[in-house]
Amino acid sequence: MSVIRKLLIQGIRSFDPQNQDIIEFYAPLTIIVGQNGCGKTTIIECLKYITTGELPPNSKGGAFIHDPKLVGETEVKAQVKLRFYNIGQRSMTCVRSMLLTQKKATVTQKTLEGALSFDATPTQDKVSISSRCADLDAMMPEQLGVSKAVLENVIFCHQEESNWPLSEASTLKKRFDEIFAATRYTKALDSIKTIRKNQAVEIRVSRGELKHLEEKKTKSERVQAEYEKSTVSIHKYRERIEGIQQQEALVTSQIEALAGQLQEYMSLQTALEGLQMNLDQKVASYQELEASTNVLDASSEELERMNTEVSRQIESQESDMQRNREERDGLQQQIDQVQVKINETLSEIGRLRAAQDSLDTKVAGRTGTVTELCVTFEISVDAGGDPEQQAGECALALENLLATTENERKALRQKAEDEERSLQSAIDATQAEIHSFNNAAQVSERQISANQSQIQSLMRKRESMQVDSAQRTALESELANETRQLELAREKDSDDAYQESAKRKRMEQAGVIDEIERLNSEITHNNRQANT
Repeated sequence: MSVIRKLLIQGIRSFDPQNQDIIEFYAPLTIIVGQNGCGKTTIIECLKYITTGELPPNSKGGAFIHDPKLVGETEVKAQVKLRFYNIGQRSMTCVRSMLLTQKKATVTQKTLEGALSFDATPTQDKVSISSRCADLDAMMPEQLGVSKAVLENVIFCHQEESNWPLSEASTLKKRFDEIFAATRYTKALDSIKTIRKNQAVEIRVSRGELKHLEEKKTKSERVQAEYEKSTVSIHKYRERIEGIQQQEALVTSQIEALAGQLQEYMSLQTALEGLQMNLDQKVASYQELEASTNVLDASSEELERMNTEVSRQIESQESDMQRNREERDGLQQQIDQVQVKINETLSEIGRLRAAQDSLDTKVAGRTGTVTELCVTFEISVDAGGDPEQQAGECALALENLLATTENERKALRQKAEDEERSLQSAIDATQAEIHSFNNAAQVSERQISANQSQIQSLMRKRESMQVDSAQRTALESELANETRQLELAREKDSDDAYQESAKRKRMEQAGVIDEIERLNSEITHNNRQANT
């Protein structure tokens, strides 16, 4: 709680501008007593001025400051200083100063710089705030813990304005609104209505976005399935390509080996042809020699020796011919084997070329799929890059799209949970309204039953009573009054009206139940979407 300690007044109304008068306030009560015109009201006016910055109502033309003519000066400086404890029980000092200048025909009043200071404590230094950089009129009520309207109209109310509770209704309402801060609640209600309207608009927009995001989610799930299927196919194709490349490398090595063998075969065939030509030449030479051979006239020993030499030459040539034939047969077998391998290699090359063509076709199909996915999801890839690079960029973009979709799905799930809580609150309110309708219907039924019972009781009472004419007249008058009241009650709560009201209530109840079912189905649908 804030406490006023001391008040210093100088140059205000009847207070001397040359001296400083200090008034100290005591707890729990301080009584100010004095003659008329001694300055009792001035103390209250100074308290109001120092706390709110408002001058008294009768202070126009510098009347609040001491008259310079009384002291024979052209200028009079006035000052009001208040020392108090704020709501945090920290000692504070507020100073406000004014200057009144007397000219020949006019008087000019000027407000000088004020200050609000926090006095020093054992743990805190002194802090001073000038009116040039802060609004003292707003800070003082905050430090005192009392609104400006209460300070002006209640605590430090001037005696000339003390009859404001008897003023006009509009003025009275305005003051009460300021004292009790009613406009704050009105503004708060207007703000709540505005926020509610904006939130309703945001909910409609969010529902539209939710529908759009659901479509995008379905599309992304379909794309993800196609992407996974394409990834599996790409993986299989890559494995097949690697296998084909390995087979191609193996076949290439086999072809190179067969080419080496073929080259060796060609060299052997060339050597065989050379040997065959040598053999043919030797046979021709032998035939020529045999044709040109003449009978020699020599002794038997010489002929025998020549025959032996010729026989050895013939045997040598025949052995050479036999060896050449064997070499030729071996080479021919090697040629046949090489030819078989060549045929097999050519067949394998044809099969590999067919596989390469099939692979090229599948790669082209994959490229078309990648292009279609890029066009569908607006993915930018390097047009000049190879198909492998384009497929990798497309796969990376699809993964980023899936990650973004997953984040959006989480956000939608959170939003669906929030909407579910809001819808549940609406369902609870609707159920409470249904319960209220049922209670009203039961009360109406009980009232009708009580009215009917009262009618029957009055009829039985009328039949059973045997009274004289005066009593009978009074009873008939009472009965007529009761009958009129009963008719009024029947008109008010007739069966038809009750049936119509009950029918209307049942229709409203059925509509509310349908709304609850619709909200429950919407909550279930939102939960299912959030879980997927």
